[in-house]
Amino acid sequence: MEIFYINGSFTHKNDTYISVEDRGFNFSDGIYEVISFKDETLMNVKKHFSRLERSLSELKIIKPFKNLKSIELILKRLIKLNKLKKGFVYLQITRGTSLRNHEFPRKTVPNAVFFLFPQKNNDKLMNNGVKVMLSEDLRWKRCDIKSISLLPNILEKQKAKKLNYYEVWQTKKNFITEGSTSNAFIVDSKSRIFTHPKNNNILGGVTRECIIEIAKMNNLSIIEKPFSVIDIKKCKEAFLSSTTVGILPVVKVDNILINNGEIGKITRKLTDLYKNFLEDQI
Repeated sequence: MEIFYINGSFTHKNDTYISVEDRGFNFSDGIYEVISFKDETLMNVKKHFSRLERSLSELKIIKPFKNLKSIELILKRLIKLNKLKKGFVYLQITRGTSLRNHEFPRKTVPNAVFFLFPQKNNDKLMNNGVKVMLSEDLRWKRCDIKSISLLPNILEKQKAKKLNYYEVWQTKKNFITEGSTSNAFIVDSKSRIFTHPKNNNILGGVTRECIIEIAKMNNLSIIEKPFSVIDIKKCKEAFLSSTTVGILPVVKVDNILINNGEIGKITRKLTDLYKNFLEDQI
């Protein structure tokens, strides 16, 4: 994890530099992606690249590479140079370096920074489940863009940590949108899985997309529809998902105990199916 990729060069992290006039530094004018890997295989890479392209397009940032294959080759080289068997690649692309001005610069070259970080051991969380709290969603109206502007998410995540919760599930008009770093799911009394539909109020998580595909392939009922606090009180299972943790069971939401604090059958089944889904890519 000592070697970074920055604007065409593989460099030790202590020798990497970005101008203080980088628009990502001044305006959070950029996007990012996090991709898991194992044995030099990038997981769900097509879905991640598709979202990366969309985020760049929505923010009207020029692509730093002619094609996505170039990025894939760079990432695989980065993994080899760092000699890490399993972990995550972080990609950040900003509009570039220019004089500080709110208007887009006429000509600029995007700044691209890629680096790795290791996978944490989440076995305890997966075995015991996690607690989440509810909080009003105060973010901007384009949560579908994977922007590096994450201050509301950071504040919510810190709030959760301070109050001894793993995550915050954010709400709009009493309906859950998503977590500060994850997507939210519940399973109702009829074994139907619910998650917020993909729109501007949530980030379309890659793991979320995979779960929807896997559920449909295995004849599990999954419905993209907002669920409320009342629905949580009636549900029999809950879980969250993200690239960095996969699927984590949720056993408590605020003061609502889910399934007597036990991890549900559908959550366990989806967790196993998702693990197999990733292993099949290697």
